[in-house]
Amino acid sequence: MTTLDPGPGTDRMARGIDLRRAPLAQVREHDLRAPDRDLWADEVALWDRLDFTWAGLDAAAWQLPGAAPSDAGGLDWSLVDHVAHVADWQEIAAGYTARALRTGAWPTDEEYDGGDFDRFNERRREAWGHPSRDAIMARLAASRADLLALARRLSPDEIRADACWDWLFLTLHGHYLDHLTIIEPWTADLHVRQTDGDPFVADPRALDHAEFVAQELAIAADFDALIRPIPAARWTGDEPTPGWTLRDHVAHLAHWAEEGVRVLAVHEHSGVWLADPAEGIDAWNERMVAGSRGSSRAETLARYDRTRADLLAAVARLSVEVLRSADGWGWAYDCLHGHLRKHLAMLGPWLVATDRRVKDA
Repeated sequence: MTTLDPGPGTDRMARGIDLRRAPLAQVREHDLRAPDRDLWADEVALWDRLDFTWAGLDAAAWQLPGAAPSDAGGLDWSLVDHVAHVADWQEIAAGYTARALRTGAWPTDEEYDGGDFDRFNERRREAWGHPSRDAIMARLAASRADLLALARRLSPDEIRADACWDWLFLTLHGHYLDHLTIIEPWTADLHVRQTDGDPFVADPRALDHAEFVAQELAIAADFDALIRPIPAARWTGDEPTPGWTLRDHVAHLAHWAEEGVRVLAVHEHSGVWLADPAEGIDAWNERMVAGSRGSSRAETLARYDRTRADLLAAVARLSVEVLRSADGWGWAYDCLHGHLRKHLAMLGPWLVATDRRVKDA
């Protein structure tokens, strides 16, 4: 999730409108081809906006169909389809931009299934298969870097010329903008669903301990990518959700992991499953978080890491049958990666925006 340097003289508010956060309808009213626009600042801003949309969503969310119908009569598109499509066109554009730099010739519509771009895109989609979230993100970042390197060899006037504009702008930030009209509301809905605990699969229960650990490691990697890099000042300086700082969220995850360890220990020795805290979950959460508000970032992370390891060790002692039971799965999954994915969905866009602000400082 890195931001390419937009170059000297960049106006990070993108000439009077914050392209990262202004309503899309307002952004689309602006003529991004106008001579006073900074093409590179606009590209970075809209790239950031695109990157904000999916932050915190787990891999299963990316594969869920329903983001948009196929314009060529195929199956509904998922988030991964949309992002793969953007990456694919950046790769295509890198090829024809390199050719144009050599020859001065830009493509024609007829080169792409006779100008039937819906059919062309659907045919290309079939060739992608079902890439993973991480694979397609890597491809997107690489294709963007390649295309920008070529585009920077053209002057702003050359880019704005009729022969070039549609073929270059519409595979960079113009393309981001087009797909944001679909991706933004779709991912907003996915964030709500993931926060509410939707696993995006029919049965999220692991078949055995190895699969459980693999599931946990996948979400833990998202935690490491999104949360660990945030500097200490941001752990208490902002409230990504009302009344709670980032430290509060991570401490809360540790509290529930500790509770999960306690519950599994009681079951291991007595066969009894404990109930939720008698005072009520909301009251318990607030009391526990209030008690952790003197902790530093390092202390909070150390506690999170320790309790996560303890809970994984407790889960390893369960039989597969108990792990997959309603109570066993509820305490194991919902105190470990099931819980973490809810909070990543709550925090994701804020975490990425925070990372951008740190880099822009």
